[in-house]
Amino acid sequence: MIKYLLILIFSFSVVLKADTFNPDVEITIKGLVCQLCAVGLKKSFAKHINVKGLKMDTEKGILSLEYWGIAIPSSEIKEIVKKSGYEIASIKCK
Repeated sequence: MIKYLLILIFSFSVVLKADTFNPDVEITIKGLVCQLCAVGLKKSFAKHINVKGLKMDTEKGILSLEYWGIAIPSSEIKEIVKKSGYEIASIKCK
């Protein structure tokens, strides 16, 4: 019985941690106003090897990135955003 209880507790802790998103950087992007516009930008960052997760807030024009441990240099972030057709207003590292 104790074995099953421990498995259940462990399972819940894994599920709760899976939903956790802790952004390492917030990028404010000029002109990012709709989900459709954000698709290309999402794809560009999602395929980067250092990106663990990302979230877009098109109402505020903010892209939040979570890294696997190795940060992407600001110059590289700027280049990815520029190639996607946007301009960065600010980059805030946490």
